[in-house]
Amino acid sequence: MVQLKSILFITLLWLTVLLSGCIEEKDSTAVPTPVTTTATITSTSSTIVPEVASTGNGTQVKLDSRRGFIPNIQTIKAGDEVVWDNFDTVTVSLVSNDGLFEAESLAYYKKYRYIFKKPGTYTFTLENTGLNGTIIVESQGIPTPVPSITSPNQALSTALYVTARMKKMIDWSWGNEIKYELESLKVQIFNQQNNPLSIKAQILSGDQLLEEKSFVLENQGSSIQFSNDRKHFVNSTNMTLRLLIQGYPPIEYPIIAVDQLN
Repeated sequence: MVQLKSILFITLLWLTVLLSGCIEEKDSTAVPTPVTTTATITSTSSTIVPEVASTGNGTQVKLDSRRGFIPNIQTIKAGDEVVWDNFDTVTVSLVSNDGLFEAESLAYYKKYRYIFKKPGTYTFTLENTGLNGTIIVESQGIPTPVPSITSPNQALSTALYVTARMKKMIDWSWGNEIKYELESLKVQIFNQQNNPLSIKAQILSGDQLLEEKSFVLENQGSSIQFSNDRKHFVNSTNMTLRLLIQGYPPIEYPIIAVDQLN
């Protein structure tokens, strides 16, 4: 009997230890901690520049196969219209480097118009000449910056637009004597600035002064056209128009020979 009680006591003790170990093992099991992930969403938005309506304002840019765009940099407002006007007897091809329009072939005194509806900087080329021009389109309401003048000659080239042409000379040369007859010429001068310009125009053959005229162009858009007063006999076909303008250094333009004067 005593032996049986001892066996039962040992069995109960063993079960107690066994159950005690299971409870501790269960309690010691780690409970996983949930991981919270924060997602950051980045939105990308593109700025769309809206088109504006036409302002009804127009700006003229003259084209010349030798001198290019006059002026070569023009600042306007969005909604303004630019009119390119070919003042050269040579047909020119106007190309938009930004693809605004197809290349436009412009004969003498032909025009092309385009309304710029978005701000930006746009460049143009006279095909096969390497001559470039720029149109700067500002948002409406932004004041136009005053251009900086780097030299008097640059200022004069933008202050005036000049064409000088003559009918091809008649060659009266004989033997060792060289003689050409200047029958007729035509000069056109346009004032492109708001200030009056006092001008003395001289027609030269080499260093020989043939004729001289004085006049004043009062404001922007004013112009003068004149021809020679009489025929001249000279020993060279190279003729020059020299302009003496108060406040500027002298500037010279070659007089271009053409078959007919329009």
